[in-house]
Amino acid sequence: MDCIRKMLSLLKKFRKEEEDVENLFLQNGSALLEELISFSGGTYDIPIRSYSAQELVKATNNFAGRVHASTYGYICRGTLQGRSILVKMFINFPGNPASHSDFDILAGAVRDIAVTSLMSGNRNVIKIIGCCLEFTYPALVYEDARFEILANFLDPNCDKLLSWKSRLKIAKSIASAILYLHTAFPTPIIYRILNPHNIILDHHCVPKLFDFSFVISLPPGELQVEDDLIWIPGYFDPEYQSSRANEGDPEHIVNYVNDHIQKDDQFKQIVDPKILKESSVNHRQLQAFINIALRCVQAKGDYRPDMLDIARKILQFE
Repeated sequence: MDCIRKMLSLLKKFRKEEEDVENLFLQNGSALLEELISFSGGTYDIPIRSYSAQELVKATNNFAGRVHASTYGYICRGTLQGRSILVKMFINFPGNPASHSDFDILAGAVRDIAVTSLMSGNRNVIKIIGCCLEFTYPALVYEDARFEILANFLDPNCDKLLSWKSRLKIAKSIASAILYLHTAFPTPIIYRILNPHNIILDHHCVPKLFDFSFVISLPPGELQVEDDLIWIPGYFDPEYQSSRANEGDPEHIVNYVNDHIQKDDQFKQIVDPKILKESSVNHRQLQAFINIALRCVQAKGDYRPDMLDIARKILQFE
């Protein structure tokens, strides 16, 4: 009799787990469909392959091969059907002051899947090959880019050389991706968290934008939209930053530039010393690029150029 009770208990548990998985699939699938319709205007025609949770657990050895961590999750490497893949998982870390609500993380995950899939034809966006809707927050499955985060190359302690020519190529490639976001859809899509930590370089040194969790679409006919603040230290809007108690924060990019631009030989103060050591650098080109960058860090928004204007100017560099 005890054996029968145990078997019945296990059967009920198994059925409950099956029901939970089915409910998650329907809930997450519905949310993803809404996002696809919203961002594409209902014209999307890119199928998104759905993988099971069991497949991804097995492919990644229970998510053991982690290659990148972020505030809201991690990316790990695995092998699926003989193909090397990357899996992005979303997690709500308990006690993390930067954590969002479950609803916000779910919204960010489905938004990431939707916009990444819509951008899959762009060479400078990490390519998505599928997703899994059976976890609490949907997971993304990318092709394995064998990447390194751009921010790692820009670290002063990094001994890897990223030449001026390579940096200009990266800037132009990412500008092209941003321009596509602003112009290829029914309403412009604003990326919002553009920084070196959200750009990867693949094994061919091709830059790729990733993490579309926080993008927002402008309402038709509008030039701006209000939304919850995203905390990115050092990259706040300067006018918002000045209203806070830590407005003198030296790490803010505007404060940093203003501090150095006033010094003698400002050219050497602003440019990465590694670039200045290159014998083949075109200094006139470099100065022109700096002039564009300085326009982007003006304290008042009225003096800062539009993102489209900057992207087009960067793409004109030869």
